[in-house]
Amino acid sequence: MRQSAKSRRFKARLRVHRPRHSGVLAVPRFGSGPLVHLTRMNDRSPHPVAGLEPVLTTSELAAHLGVPVQTIHDLRHAGRGPRGFRVGRELRYRVSQIQQWLAELEGADEARRQGDDGAGR
Repeated sequence: MRQSAKSRRFKARLRVHRPRHSGVLAVPRFGSGPLVHLTRMNDRSPHPVAGLEPVLTTSELAAHLGVPVQTIHDLRHAGRGPRGFRVGRELRYRVSQIQQWLAELEGADEARRQGDDGAGR
């Protein structure tokens, strides 16, 4: 049985950009039409909610520090990473906790440097 032209056009609109086996959610190819407003949903709000501390995702923290995401996961697994919490499946990190963690790393590094300088004399 032949498909109608309308049916073929509808199916052509539903073709995806990526192959199905890629493990990535398929996105319908609708061009820049009615779903354009969804492209900015992941952007940070320019006006944070009063009383709430800003948080970063693992990928945002890794990008900020210039390290791979896996490094953050490895540090957390070893008990040497920043304190975080889960929101659904994603880890989040409070900016104050990240600053505290970085200060601890700097302090440990400084103590190690002073110990090396004193031992070498």
